[in-house]
Amino acid sequence: MNWMGRLSGLLCILTAINARIAYAQSIYLRTPKLGETQGVLSSLPPSNSISHISIRNAIVWTGTSKGLARTSNGGRTWESFRFVPQFARPGIFAVAVRGDTVWASTGYTQDVDDQSVQTGTGYTYSLDNGASWISVPQTLDLPNDSLLNYGSNVVKFIPIIVDEQNVTFDIALSDSFVWIASWSSGLRRSSNFGQTWERIVLPSRDRNSISPDDSLDNYSIDPRLDNNFLVFSVFVQNDSTIWTGSAGGINKSTDGGASWVKFTSLNQVSHILGNWVIAIEGQQLDTMYRIWTTNWRADLDPNEQFGVSYTDDGGRIWNNLLHGIKAFDFAFKDSITYVATEDGMYRTADGGLSWIRSGTIVDRTNGQRITEDSFFSVGVVEDTVFCGSGDGLVKTIDNDLHPFGQTWEVIRAYQPVGRTASTYAYPNPFSPDDEVVRLHYSVGSTRGTVTIEIFDFGMDRVRTIVKDAPRSNSFEYDEIWDGRDDENTQVANGVYFYRVVINSGDPTWGKIMVLQ
Repeated sequence: MNWMGRLSGLLCILTAINARIAYAQSIYLRTPKLGETQGVLSSLPPSNSISHISIRNAIVWTGTSKGLARTSNGGRTWESFRFVPQFARPGIFAVAVRGDTVWASTGYTQDVDDQSVQTGTGYTYSLDNGASWISVPQTLDLPNDSLLNYGSNVVKFIPIIVDEQNVTFDIALSDSFVWIASWSSGLRRSSNFGQTWERIVLPSRDRNSISPDDSLDNYSIDPRLDNNFLVFSVFVQNDSTIWTGSAGGINKSTDGGASWVKFTSLNQVSHILGNWVIAIEGQQLDTMYRIWTTNWRADLDPNEQFGVSYTDDGGRIWNNLLHGIKAFDFAFKDSITYVATEDGMYRTADGGLSWIRSGTIVDRTNGQRITEDSFFSVGVVEDTVFCGSGDGLVKTIDNDLHPFGQTWEVIRAYQPVGRTASTYAYPNPFSPDDEVVRLHYSVGSTRGTVTIEIFDFGMDRVRTIVKDAPRSNSFEYDEIWDGRDDENTQVANGVYFYRVVINSGDPTWGKIMVLQ
């Protein structure tokens, strides 16, 4: 069976989490370049698809479908690095921040033999908190670069010589190294800012550990044949203790990456839920250090489960939570854990004994609401929790006076219409089975009431979206249509018109294409 056939089951899961993956639009620069170009300032984020959140010193860095961006004032203004030349590919697959050092991996998705193939395009990093950027190519091997000395052993690697299926999904920064978790390239590290990469030897599927002191006869690392060599996540607890997650389990090193112990859903009594480990994060508690992992079913194995696991003793005993739920990311505030999942945002303050889950998320100030349940990223600044979805960034306060999720602020990207009497619909065309359409407008310079109605091609009214709804002149608004008429029946494919009337004035018209 060829490479694509071997990975077909795993790629089904990658397709399921493609909201974490941004799609790029330009040619990759193959040589390292240094740039002094600042980002573009805006009052809005560059995209509503927020796949990654990384926070340092109250600066919120986001990986979006339109590149890397940041805010230092809670989302009131944004700096987008999409057009910085070193980000030739705006598709962001991973973001890591440590002090003033920022790293991002980039890539895109292309069609190969009727399958979507994720393709890595390299790394862009800054050593001065985004003032300047340097790009380096995706890690690749030479065709004859297949042997590695490991203790007294010689380990054979399959050289990774193409960018296809060679995507870096996670980055971790330590004092001495940049660590990358790359799909077919496995776990690697660099001590010279990506000029060269050192390959890391992990246990094969039939081994629970590996060490340079072992006697390894004919040991070979081939990601086509072993899920534990398909690496997805990496977490640096300290320079000695490294955790990495693959499609075959969790691997832990306590000697800086030389030797490893593996944890799977089968090799322990108190084991993890599933062997595909999407994310690993650490939580410092008063008396212990807790490691959290998101767990997915690899190869759709029915013996594994979706959910999250954590350990308080370095991996000897795992506690399993949120059974059956696909989780993507963690963030922490003291003893509180936040989990971004396909089923909403989850919060626990007692190690999973009890949970609070986000419900309908509506911004009471501007009426914006999130129409999807899935959240893919989360981060915390003091008492403020930032959550990233495919439909926008949201934040909520979590403290004694303002319980988690009591109020939400929704921060979305849109094309402003200002105080003009104009409107537009997005996305357009839209498919009611998969999404909603937003009707964007402004009430102008004075506070007013708004009525919005949908008409079919024959100008018969099919739906009243809002009627005489009060709206302030301080915001621009989106009203949502789900593609159904007043009888809650989904409309047929075709062209529809909508009418916006403000304060009984002259109507403003827009057009929507419904296309299933």
